[in-house]
Amino acid sequence: MSAKTVSTLSGKHILISILLIIMIRVLAMVINLFTNQDGIALMASMNLLTALLIVYNWPLIERHRLRSLASIGDSLLFTAIGIVSIGALTWLSVTFLKAEVLLPDPRLLIGVGYARPGMLIAFSIMEACMVSIGFKNMTDHLDVRNKELQAILISAIVSGLFMTVLFTDPDLLSMVRTLPYWLLLTMILSYLYNQCHSIIPGIVAMSVVNLVFMILSII
Repeated sequence: MSAKTVSTLSGKHILISILLIIMIRVLAMVINLFTNQDGIALMASMNLLTALLIVYNWPLIERHRLRSLASIGDSLLFTAIGIVSIGALTWLSVTFLKAEVLLPDPRLLIGVGYARPGMLIAFSIMEACMVSIGFKNMTDHLDVRNKELQAILISAIVSGLFMTVLFTDPDLLSMVRTLPYWLLLTMILSYLYNQCHSIIPGIVAMSVVNLVFMILSII
């Protein structure tokens, strides 16, 4: 199924959405000055600003939700494909590449019980919404008429590089280890979107994978 090419987002909307995502990192750095806990600071920032991002992009999310419901069979199929592929990618990235996957340290999840529900929410559904809404906004104006493979590759490069720079420690080794994770993750999300014309399967798949990884890390 080819990618949709009709842009529905204004330049102003895209700019504000991207700025909200950038502010997640900035606000986390500010909060960390007072808490001296990177994970908790990022959790608070992710929950707050991604909630604003969701509200601001609600018409987009609702439109994609209706598309998923209209072809529920495809949505369920590609959600399952997404869970398997994102799960494999995350495991390989953490185990072999030692990538800085955007998940909390298990020791923090275990040690800070009061923050655990907020962290599970932040690094599952909120992170998935941030990444999916972000890549949709960043690639909304790209002209990829009848070029599905090109759409997937461009989406992966643009949003993958953006997420790597924003959420990875600023040293070369960390960047090299983590870039493949973000590139392949956004490539998978873009593929799911191109098959279903909806970001919902990708959001659900990434949320499930991240939630399972966090729960398994503290068992």
